[in-house]
Amino acid sequence: MFNRYQILDNDGEKSLYLYVDFTYEFSIDFSLKRKKGQFRTLQDKIINYIKDKRIDFNKGKVFIVAGGIIIGTLILSNFQYNNINNNEPKYTYVEHVDLFEESLKDMPSVIKETNDNKEVITTEKVVIEIPKVVEKETPKVEKSIVEPKVIEEKPVVEAKPVVEVKPIEETKIETNTNEQTVTLYRYNGTVEQIALEDYVIGVVSAEMPALFNAEALKAQSVVARTYALKKMDSNQVLKDDTSNQVYKDINQLKGIWGNRFDEFYNKIKNAVNATKGETLTYNNKYIEALYHSTSNGYTEDSVAVWGNSYPYLKSVDSHWDLNASSYLRETEKEFNIISTLMGLDFNEQTNIEVISRTNSNRINEIKINDTIYKGTEVRSLLGLRSTDFDIRFENGKAVFTTRGYGHGVGMSQYGANGMANEGYNYQQILAHYYPNTNLKN
Repeated sequence: MFNRYQILDNDGEKSLYLYVDFTYEFSIDFSLKRKKGQFRTLQDKIINYIKDKRIDFNKGKVFIVAGGIIIGTLILSNFQYNNINNNEPKYTYVEHVDLFEESLKDMPSVIKETNDNKEVITTEKVVIEIPKVVEKETPKVEKSIVEPKVIEEKPVVEAKPVVEVKPIEETKIETNTNEQTVTLYRYNGTVEQIALEDYVIGVVSAEMPALFNAEALKAQSVVARTYALKKMDSNQVLKDDTSNQVYKDINQLKGIWGNRFDEFYNKIKNAVNATKGETLTYNNKYIEALYHSTSNGYTEDSVAVWGNSYPYLKSVDSHWDLNASSYLRETEKEFNIISTLMGLDFNEQTNIEVISRTNSNRINEIKINDTIYKGTEVRSLLGLRSTDFDIRFENGKAVFTTRGYGHGVGMSQYGANGMANEGYNYQQILAHYYPNTNLKN
């Protein structure tokens, strides 16, 4: 977990700085109890690290540092390797920073130990070339928070002013670089680093019913993975709510699924694993992997919703949705509520005229009294399930009949399940809803 440490004197008080190895997912398992002598809590990990490294420190503040940023603190009082029980650290999560540039541009000097135990001091922006190491941890170039000598666990060669990070010849370092991770901003304000495939499991679990056909779950896995990688490739933040893709962690899923958790989780995990690493591309780039719950019998062309046209987000047949339980809904709304939401006087004498519909029979433009609205605008203002809707007046209220659920662009989830139930596999489902795309690993 830690790849080096420092003991610094701050106004006469010694403090221990522990530097986190970035390949370690430090956001999980800190609250677990010790089992059979294993060090499972963060306190145990710190204690074990101090013992193994024979660090002369048993009292004072412990700072946990990642990329030059202090992310946690812990106070030890007469620490004897066995009496820390209730000092769980507090974490402060921060926005993403460019660790390479930020760690070097403000650094007045860097002091490192070399193989011949000599110190090398430089004021230039540097990158460290790394010699052959024995331990599994990989040395990291981190932001210097002080100028005193850094105690390194592993020797490093002299710092040289080079342009890029490059190991010296014959250097062999064991890392987890093959395990791609997702930085996810959670609903509770925390930020988590999650393995990509675990993230996809959480998304599929939250976005598609676990009772769906396995081939539909596989299709959803590919789409969810593509959506995330497209966001990451564009340096956009990923959230766990409906502004992106909904994600649920294991504890949330246990609360939702109850005693069927193991059954549903394993089913979705198997679907994700069956498509591991697979994404949809167009011209060798990740597609805009949009999807929705239920269509009105046809998916929608993206240009009708957002004004952007994509060759793989065109209207296609999705007649399987007509049998879905979510296809048809009626919703009543009070006149005064509609008036407030739309900023007009809405009543039984209100004149309503559908001016035009899209190729998929959704409302493109609608005239209410003397104002013309886009169908997408009315749906958004009134919270309707679809832009394919009819309005009638009944008992002093407006009754909206909607067909389908969602924006209608890309894959219909209920349509995918209908195709799967007819024997189509996930590759065929994806090819149908995203024409002109390639399925790549």
